[in-house]
Amino acid sequence: MFGAFLLASLMSSAVNSPQENFPPIRSEVPSLIPSPQSLKIAKGEFLLRNGDAIVAKGALAPIAKLCAEEFRTAFGIKLQANGNSKATIVLKIDKKLAEEQYRLVIGNKVDISGGSYQAVAYGITSLLQWARWYEGGFFDHPKRNLFASPTGLQMARVTINDKPAFGYRGAMVDVARKYHSIDTLKQVVTLCRFYKVRYLQLHLTDDQAFTFPSTAFPKVNSSNQHGGPIYTLAEIKDLVKYADTRGVTIVPELDLPGHSATLIRTMPDLFKIKDTKPYEHHATVNFANTEVMKALETMVGEMCEVFKSSPYFHIGGDEADIANVAQHPDFQKLIAEYGLTKNPEQELYRRFLGQMNEIVKKRGKKMIVWEGFGRDPDSKFPIPKDITVMEFESAYQTAPELIQDGYSMINTSWTPLYIVNRHVWKPKKVYDWSINEFGRVSSLWQTVTWINTENAQGIAGAQACEWEQPEYLAVQGFLGVLPAMSERVWNPGAKRDYSEFMNRLQECDRLLGYLLSPMSIRFEGLAQTGENEFDNMVFDDEALAVLTRRPEGYSVRYTTDGTMPKADSPEWKDNLSIVQSMTIRAQAFDKNGKPFGGEFARTLYKLETKTTNLATGKPVTCSGGTQGPQTPDLVVDGNLDLGSSWWAAPAPQWVQVDLQKSESIKRIVVFPYWDGRRYYQYTVEVSTGGNHWKLVADRSTNTIPSSSDGDTIKLTDCNARYIRVNMLKCSANEGVHIVEIQAWP
Repeated sequence: MFGAFLLASLMSSAVNSPQENFPPIRSEVPSLIPSPQSLKIAKGEFLLRNGDAIVAKGALAPIAKLCAEEFRTAFGIKLQANGNSKATIVLKIDKKLAEEQYRLVIGNKVDISGGSYQAVAYGITSLLQWARWYEGGFFDHPKRNLFASPTGLQMARVTINDKPAFGYRGAMVDVARKYHSIDTLKQVVTLCRFYKVRYLQLHLTDDQAFTFPSTAFPKVNSSNQHGGPIYTLAEIKDLVKYADTRGVTIVPELDLPGHSATLIRTMPDLFKIKDTKPYEHHATVNFANTEVMKALETMVGEMCEVFKSSPYFHIGGDEADIANVAQHPDFQKLIAEYGLTKNPEQELYRRFLGQMNEIVKKRGKKMIVWEGFGRDPDSKFPIPKDITVMEFESAYQTAPELIQDGYSMINTSWTPLYIVNRHVWKPKKVYDWSINEFGRVSSLWQTVTWINTENAQGIAGAQACEWEQPEYLAVQGFLGVLPAMSERVWNPGAKRDYSEFMNRLQECDRLLGYLLSPMSIRFEGLAQTGENEFDNMVFDDEALAVLTRRPEGYSVRYTTDGTMPKADSPEWKDNLSIVQSMTIRAQAFDKNGKPFGGEFARTLYKLETKTTNLATGKPVTCSGGTQGPQTPDLVVDGNLDLGSSWWAAPAPQWVQVDLQKSESIKRIVVFPYWDGRRYYQYTVEVSTGGNHWKLVADRSTNTIPSSSDGDTIKLTDCNARYIRVNMLKCSANEGVHIVEIQAWP
């Protein structure tokens, strides 16, 4: 299983560092990810010595300093950044090359040239990966002098000419629903840099929080429900600088007009669509109001001032609830003004996207939206063709339709590029995927619906997205997906045998481990998951966590309850026995209690035996509104897995289990979807014939977050054939979600 040997088990056993004699250079395919377009190995070796100089001029000075830092961290080699000695590594920009094209030549010295700063950064990454290409694997010297002889670091002479086939290679982190510290986001930046992923999108706003610090509208930061602080301008600017230095560009997202409950919650007089029936919109702003549009333009301007290096600005644009908005005077005014008679709400939504596009273009950026608008050639407000669409579920339009209509598109298909907690497809699924394949959402690989385009024309690239992911799983979620995606997007023609790719990935991740964390932890006793299952670290009865590398002079502190380790947390001395699902987080601390290096985090899941009860496998019906493959029969499949759940929208909805005969029931357990924060309001009824119903549980005013323990309803003298759960409300969004319904005699 992939997760068993990734960062969790990097450098699991120490071997002797080479001494006087250099180890032989490998003769097979080098362990570079993504595979370069052109690589030619020359005769002879090059020796990089302590004290050698990296020389770069002007704008490249920061990347020269970074190169020296990375070689010292990874290999123990001390290089001089822009030193006075004779240049050994020369960095330069060559405008004759394409923007992301680089050329790496290792001969008597190392020359790295690129068409841009980013391209030079790619060249340095390839040099890092190339530098440990030796027979015998990855050496783990106690002082981290990897492959370094007493006199230096030897590497094969080579010429690499390389550039990506697709310009947009991205990763997205949802920091609005779950807080992520700046340090964690910096680790994600390092991961992106290492696998030549150009863009990191930050989902900064949603119903739970508005994490960007607005100086024009400070109230929007006053009602944070995502469990962490709001970022400061200084923190975000520092993160942008950190990413820019590494050739990674951060793309901001301001999610509009839906997913905006924070705006409405904090400034209802401005943003709320009031007095509509049967409900008022809690998450869609009043985009028909002129003052609202002025406020949104100000917010866009604030963000653009901070994210100056990004050529893109993401405005969300999907899943906006616009039912009943025509009841509001602001919308009625525009409907009359434009003479809208057919689908007026949709027409004004399309008008809004056009308005936002103009706002974004004024700031010199290109607008990105999630797939969220339908196909309407007769619309009075055509969606501008100069926007870029992230196609993720093929619910509003399919990829072939978007391409046919002339839109540029980024493949962010749910399968296999979405990461939602435990649901991370194995790297093989990503490696076997192609950029012109769009898989719809499914928790079972066999049920995935695929939509393909004839070719990649009109597709700008691809992006892997982490949604609702806790901070401590941010790096773990991307470890398998990002390198496989980068390989397939950077150089699709280099597709090789998957086992060969995994050999390269294992080598690269060992090196990446040093750049991300000063410690190494190996897990023993892990179980194998099936080829079509998600990429999780699982075990049957017991697993063992072994600390294989501890930085000298530092203590390693750990927790097993998901909280962040502190200087007074338990010290890691012996192997840890794991007998239940848990998250292990570890951090190195110096003698003064100050954290050193990046944090380590892994979640392990104990395989649970499916539980059979009176409801298991019985017929299920529902009121309607089922979303995608999250069908109602999943509530009785005996699987307490969040992916194996029924989803429906909008609330209210009901789901009903037919036990097929009258049964004596003493206990009903309902498992609404859980994430530690959201709660559901619902009622439970039973019936013997399906005509007359008896209320057995009233949770219509519940505000307690749901959990993996479920909600147990104890009954006396209850005989029933039918069980109906009436889902009334979800605190997180307008959908309802049930993982399982159990009935016990």
